[in-house]
Amino acid sequence: MTKAQVRSELLARRRAMTPAERAGAAEAIALHVLAVPVVARARRIACYLSMSTEPGTGATIAGLHERGIEVVVPVSLPGGVLDWVVHDPAAALSVSALGIPEPDGPRLGQDTPHGCDVVLLPALAVDHSGHRLGRGAGYYDRALEAVTTPLCAVVFTHELLPEVPHEPHDVPVQMAVTPAGLFRVP
Repeated sequence: MTKAQVRSELLARRRAMTPAERAGAAEAIALHVLAVPVVARARRIACYLSMSTEPGTGATIAGLHERGIEVVVPVSLPGGVLDWVVHDPAAALSVSALGIPEPDGPRLGQDTPHGCDVVLLPALAVDHSGHRLGRGAGYYDRALEAVTTPLCAVVFTHELLPEVPHEPHDVPVQMAVTPAGLFRVP
């Protein structure tokens, strides 16, 4: 299957999930993320603000804040690059041209993930080798190309697959978290 075919199938399956299924998945994912030792020791974590059909990150971000961990979130810029902003739970959000919730605030710079202890990033699927299938725009591949910080994709359980189509420029992850638990890439 091509990347486009896999994306289409996975997006359709996400749209078919009920709000209750998504909410339960978000809670389970948060419990798993917060139990990871590297997260427990973290001072700063990069995470995304989830869109409606993605695995929810709200509970995870709230749990990180409760532990005093600084959370930075991406803001898309022209040219397909990401900048980062410190997440303030009380700050207003706007929706980007890509349909992604983004906060306003001082920009931290494109190299911000280098100073994070973990990066939690979105994916449509992850395979057993750590290949991540995103939405196809390449924002995260460009942003994380030289990052040595542990990368953890957040996916629904059915999105952890034996293999996903990938290309040499696709940045692999070291972990994937699902409602069923944490998967570490060997």
